[in-house]
This record gives sequence, structure tokens and C-alpha cells, in this order.
Amino acid sequence: MNSKIFQNRIFLTIFISSFIFFLILLFRWPFYIINEKLKSYIINKKNHIYLSDSAKVNNLINDDIVVLTFDEKSLDKLWFPISRREYKPIIENLNSAWASIIAFDIIFANNNNLDIEWDNILSESIKNAWNVVLWWALISKKFESWETLQIIEKPLDKFLSWALSFWYYQPNVDLKSNIVTSFRPSAELYDINKDLFTYNHFSISVLKSYYSKIYNKDFISYENKDNDFYYLRPDYKIPFLLSWHKDILINFVPLPSFSENKYSKFPSYSFIDIYEWNFDPSAFKWKIVLIWATAKWLKDIFNTPNGSEYWVYVLANIINTIMTKNYLLYLDNNLELLLIFTLILLSVYSNLSRSGYVLVFSNLSITAIFLVIFPIFILIFTSYLLNYLFELFFSLILSLTISNTIKYLVENKNKLKLNKALSEYVSKAIAEEVLSNSWKINLDGERKKLSIYFSDIEWFTTISEKFEPEDLVSFLREYLSVMSDIIMDSNWFINKYEWDAIMALWWAFTPYENSSYYSCLSALKQQEKLLELNKIWWKRWFSTIKVRIWLHSWEAIVWNIGSSWRKMEYTALWDSVNLASRLEWVNKFYGTYICVSENIYEEVRNDFEFRYLDKIRVKWKNKPIKIYELLGFKWQISDSLYEIKIKFEEAVSLYNLRKFDEAKDIFSKLITLWDNPSKFYLEMSDYYINNPPNSDWDGVSEMKSK
Repeated sequence: MNSKIFQNRIFLTIFISSFIFFLILLFRWPFYIINEKLKSYIINKKNHIYLSDSAKVNNLINDDIVVLTFDEKSLDKLWFPISRREYKPIIENLNSAWASIIAFDIIFANNNNLDIEWDNILSESIKNAWNVVLWWALISKKFESWETLQIIEKPLDKFLSWALSFWYYQPNVDLKSNIVTSFRPSAELYDINKDLFTYNHFSISVLKSYYSKIYNKDFISYENKDNDFYYLRPDYKIPFLLSWHKDILINFVPLPSFSENKYSKFPSYSFIDIYEWNFDPSAFKWKIVLIWATAKWLKDIFNTPNGSEYWVYVLANIINTIMTKNYLLYLDNNLELLLIFTLILLSVYSNLSRSGYVLVFSNLSITAIFLVIFPIFILIFTSYLLNYLFELFFSLILSLTISNTIKYLVENKNKLKLNKALSEYVSKAIAEEVLSNSWKINLDGERKKLSIYFSDIEWFTTISEKFEPEDLVSFLREYLSVMSDIIMDSNWFINKYEWDAIMALWWAFTPYENSSYYSCLSALKQQEKLLELNKIWWKRWFSTIKVRIWLHSWEAIVWNIGSSWRKMEYTALWDSVNLASRLEWVNKFYGTYICVSENIYEEVRNDFEFRYLDKIRVKWKNKPIKIYELLGFKWQISDSLYEIKIKFEEAVSLYNLRKFDEAKDIFSKLITLWDNPSKFYLEMSDYYINNPPNSDWDGVSEMKSK
């Protein structure tokens, strides 16, 4: 495939995004348990928010559900398993309290051979109550010629014939996370005779019995469902967790762990208190009463989004979810995967941008929208849950990592090509130095006073994005060739090229003489030549550039570094060079294009026109330095530019005298004349007007970068 295709940002974005999306799909199953734990945590926190608002509690918890538990307190007085004769007072007392439904999480499948009489009494109690829901057990049985089947074990006919309805028990425990998150409202199961029947879940049977009694209609035998809903009654539909899915998600109300001694969110009473009529009857009037054990040693405990809970509370949560209609649904899988792919596309495309502003802004926006705003809106303001919440986070991290790695490799490859293309720039001075020493390379170094030059192209990364690699090399070759000729014609030694940047030394190989003058002359010639080049480039590429130049003069150590006879570089080292490299950045800060140090200014102020800019202290330096802008030859700048210079320096003087209001007025007027340095002082004047400086303020500007 043509490598130019991979240089196309759109194609590269699609290619990288598809690869990342494939990785996300590949690792989707290993992330399953993480997602389940995240969903459990979010549901729990979401409901805690509701519970903290008393106005919303009634919307989350239905007060028609009461839990009756066989706890440690009951064990102290009644032996377990409870004799069937003990259930008679429970049924009678609850009916006396006008309980609507009495649901037993207990199966009476075998005859009590020790006490047949009490079986008959219990049967009579169920008959008289006419509001008891009994449990049908679901067991696995393997036939000789059949595979293992789920089969119903039902209560004795003497109990079943008088029960209001009956139900099967089958918790939907996720095999990977081992958490109960959903239930199936009905199931088609084989009985002992291998006949297929449809059985309702406990919660459905309880609610059908409850609404049948309230509305005096028969909803117990009503069965109906479609692809999206299960119908409890003709006007009451319960949504499946996904379209075409047969399960319903349970919205667990936050409850204390079974090991914590806290009061449950659902009203809970001890079996023995009801047995002995030690309770307020009004607490059970028209309520659904769920009966089962919570004694620790019985171990009837399941993992839920709330942690470990007794099964009776799981059932209470199922019924509560349906009665409050606080249903939870999963966002459509395909829609969510499309969302993740969109996130990857946007992230990769923005990261392949060469613009730092686009890169930062787009990534902040993408992160905020996809990882903050969207999840918060979905999880708090809707009933939906995200299936791939972790993948949503992971896809952004992966897209950032891979796209930036590829971007670095591509840019590094382009830089290598560019460096190879620029390798023809060999200094004549180096050759003369090597020949004069009979090819003996001096690695010791030599102290010399010289002028140091740094330049770079403003917004070069953004500009280079407009070019194909070949055009970029051609453009840089032309630019560097012209600039280098001016530098070397003025006896500069070009120390190095760093893509678009140039570092040069003046008088590195000959005695120091008028270096400051020729350095300023060279800088002005380059800016003049740049005006001509921009006219050509505009016609050719519809693009122009601006170049920032910094000049400094001081002592430095010039020497050869590297490996003898293999790779050498003649350069300058010392504090002055380090300072000059940092001060080159000052142009960007003040919006100037030729900036010089006070050393250059003091030596050639009678030959050139300068304006005083500031007194600054660069990062990691204690001693401040004065800086100036080179405007042109002495007495040869325009009247308007000279007027700006005078006004600007007047305003700076007022600024340093702490007369910020007066200085601000002048800077405000200069900005209307497109004077860039005035922008900085206007902002600082505003700042100090509102935040007066300390008494020891010396007017020095701190350069925090580089």
C-alpha cells in the first residue's frame, strides 16, 4: 500500500480507530467483572442520593412491603426447623392484622410423619386465610435417557390446593461476577412427567395475587409478554433489561450488610414477635409480608450490588422495583459500541493534530462529554445503565496512548528525513579549523567572547501541517538556504539546525570585533529578505511566515564535542548560551521579532534604534537582565514607529513608578496601533491596579517557562 495513504490524517484516524476498537472488543469479556462491579457501585451510590432526599424516598421504596424474619431472637425460643404447628399462629395473627399477602419462602413438600395432625391444622389455616403464597422448588434431575433438566418440586397437595398462588425459585446468579442482578418473570420448565409448563417467579405470583385481591380480579392466570415487556396485568408492563431479552433488572435499594447491626430500609420484624403477638397490627395492614430466615448460620445469603444480603431481601427488592416502577435498563449494546467507536475516532483525530491548542481543547472537551457529562446524565437522570463503562474509559486511554505514539513516530521519521536533507549545510569555518590543526581535534575547549544568535519560525508546527513532507523539505531548504547565506556572509558560524530553528555563533574562529554590530545588521537583513520570500511563498503555497530572532553577547566556551574521527560537533557551552536559548522565547511572550540583550544594546545603541522592553528574570536564574527590541537603523525608522517607541517607554516608566492607571491609559492607546508588547503591560497594569504589589517590588518580570 502506498505510504502516502498513511500520511492522510482521515485515513490514519480510521485505521488507528478500527485497530483500537478491535482491541476493545477483544478484551470485552475480561472487563466483564470490572463492569459489573462498577455498575453495582453506581446503582448503589445513585440510590443513596435518592435516600438522602426525604422527598424522594417514597419514590424509591414502597411501604407496602414488610419482611418477617426467622432470626437469632426467634431461634432462642423456637427450634429450627420450625414445626409446622408454629405457622398456624403466624398466619392467624397476620390475618388478624389485615395483611394482604403472606408469602412463605418455605416448601412443605414432605409429610410430617411425626405430627400429621399439625399438617392438617396448617392446611386448614392456609384455607381459612386465602392469602398465602407458597414456594415451588426448582431442582436439577438427570434422567437415564435425558440430559439434566430443571424440574419443579411442589408442596403437598393438602397445602397447595388452598394456596392463593405458587411460584418457582431460581435466582439469576451471574456465573462470572457471582452477583444476583436480575430475575426471569416466568420460565418454561418440565415437570416430573416431562410435560412443559410455564411457571411464574415468586415476585410475579406475589404481585399478581396482591393486585387480584386489591382489584377483585383474577390476574393470577394472566400471561402475556412481547419482545420488550412482560405484562403483570393488561395495564401493567415491566420492561426487560434489553429488547428480546427475557430478564428484568433488579434495582436494589441500598441496604446494610447482613453483618451490620443496622435497621433495614424495608420494615422488618422478628418471627417470634408475630408468633407471640408482640407487635403493632397497623404495621401489617394491607401489606405484602415476606417470610424467611435471616439467622446467620442458615447461610441463605447471596451477593448483590449491595454486597451480601439475605435472600428474603433480594425478593423484597424485586417486588419493590416492580411496585415503584424504578426500572433499570441496559443501553442498547450496538448504540453503546457505536458511542465508544465515536469516542475513539474523535480522540484519535484530535491527537493527530499538530496544533497544541486543538489538541488540548479537543481532548478536554471529549473527556468532559464522554466520560463526565454523558455518564452522569445517563446514570442519574435516566433509567439506563452502561454495559461497557470501563471500556468507555479504557478506549480513551488507549486512543490517547496509541495515537500519540504513532504521531511521535511519524514526526520523528519526518525529522530524520529533514535532518538528512539539511546535512549539506557544512560550515567552511569548521573545515578551516580542522585543517589548521592538521586534523587534530581539540576537545578541551577555549574561552571566547562572542555573539550568540537564535531564531525560529513562529507557529511552525501549525504551518508545517499545511505541507506535504516533500513540500515541507523544499520550503525549509529554501528558507534555511537564504537565511544561512546571510548569516555566513556576515562571518557567522552556524552551530546547528533544529528543524526550523537556527543557532549561530559570531566570531567563534576569529578575534572578536564588532560582533554586536554585524549580528544586528544580519538580523535586519534576514527580516528584510523574509518580506521578499513571503511574497513568493504566498503565490506558491498560500502561506507566509514570521521569524523570531534573539541576540546576546557574552563569553562562552567553544569546543568540539563527540568521538574523534567519527562524529564531531563544534559548539559553544556556558551560562551565556543557556541564557540566550531561554531568552529566544521572550519574543513569543512580548510579540516581538528581533529582541536583544542589554549587552548588545550597550555596544551598538548609537548605530541602531532600539526600544526598551522590560527587565526580566528567566526561569532558574536569579540575576535579572534588561531586554530591548531592535527596530532598525538609527534615524531610519518611520515617524509613527518612533512615536510608538517614545509613548511605550514613557508608559513603561510610569509602570515602574507604580503609576499603573496612567500607564494603562497609554498602553490601551498603543494597542489600537497593533503594538504587541503593550498587550502584556496592559494586562499587568490591570492586575496590579486590583492587586497592588508589595513594597519590595522591583518591576522585574518573571519568565516562568524555559
